[in-house]
Amino acid sequence: MSTNQFLKNAEAIISIDARGFIFGSAVALESSKPMIVARKPGKLPGHILTREYDLEYGKNSLSIQTNALKKFNSFVIVDDLLATGGTVHCVSKLLQDQRKKILGLITVVELCKLKGRTKFDFPVHSIISLYKINEIMIKLCF
Repeated sequence: MSTNQFLKNAEAIISIDARGFIFGSAVALESSKPMIVARKPGKLPGHILTREYDLEYGKNSLSIQTNALKKFNSFVIVDDLLATGGTVHCVSKLLQDQRKKILGLITVVELCKLKGRTKFDFPVHSIISLYKINEIMIKLCF
């Protein structure tokens, strides 16, 4: 997972709350890159940047500490699942608002039928790409 060219060129990893932390910490350790977390509301101390995003059933938001971003200009986002792309899009907008560059996304599972990757102008590397989603596969994977 951590051998992608865009990961080699990134200065830091951004992992998304909460399962993304599991994979993001492994990628950060293997690549010797610092990891910054994007958290759900009320979880981070200090001055934070927050952005709201739409869910299929409502709204949520993600926050990143302002000081955590200061030293870095290029990032790879790491998350466990890419479905509609809402959470990753939220993080990418937070970074772009700060004039930071996103070099790519690493995700463990991608639900390809939902076409989340079409929201991004950066490369997406998925470990598992699921093209056909049915009840049995959903029960096995989640």
